[in-house]
Amino acid sequence: MIKVIFSIPFTGKTPHSDNQTQTWYDFRAGIFEKYTLKSLENQTDKDFLIWLQFRPEEIENPTTKKIDKALKKSKLDYIMTFNGPIMKEDRAIWHNEDLIERAEKSLKELKPKIKEFNYIYETNLDSDDMVYKDFVKVLKQEPFRERGALYQKDGFIYEISGRLAFWHNPISQQNYTIMYPVDIFLDAKKHFEYQNGLDSHEQIPEKFNAKEMPKGFYCAIIHGTNISTVWGHSFMGKEIFYEEEKESILKDFGIEI
Repeated sequence: MIKVIFSIPFTGKTPHSDNQTQTWYDFRAGIFEKYTLKSLENQTDKDFLIWLQFRPEEIENPTTKKIDKALKKSKLDYIMTFNGPIMKEDRAIWHNEDLIERAEKSLKELKPKIKEFNYIYETNLDSDDMVYKDFVKVLKQEPFRERGALYQKDGFIYEISGRLAFWHNPISQQNYTIMYPVDIFLDAKKHFEYQNGLDSHEQIPEKFNAKEMPKGFYCAIIHGTNISTVWGHSFMGKEIFYEEEKESILKDFGIEI
């Protein structure tokens, strides 16, 4: 049996001070609820787990409680952990120093929800990105393979003022999926050994038995506080101007304009 997990590192992911502020957190929570969560609610297969990762500082934050309320309302299965982002970092590298210890705590919390499954398909999803309505359905159609992974190149970007364009990452976008045997996934040390030193989404095709997913299965949101996904980036393709085409594409991500 396969369990799909959307791993969402919410706070503490980057080395910039912006995500240490309440203003940033409030804004990002709004983006998550309006876009990312909507795309997950729009999945044709809703049998998956959302794993949101926060710093310990966010436990009692009113905005965290607001996010929790929105997730409850969605009726999707989720868990929130407060041991920081559980991923090896290439930017906020200080997180790597105690990564195993923090991962042990978070994975212990996840265990009751996933221990009965054979395989975990973990998708890295930023809290301001969206996935196509059949994303989970397509993942589950992929047979497990040792150190298997799925990655994406071609998708979309949506600027919250209303502009939509094609996007092409020539190597691998950040919305990648890694296939784990459940026992390896739940063992912090083995979990990261299995990743073979992965610390950037662009390494997925070279470090894993990787396969590209269909085109158009992700949409990144541009909102003014992005680090690298910006309007006019070299990865950006043609802008989509026709309103009917924009509406049709965004509807498949759970967004109405």
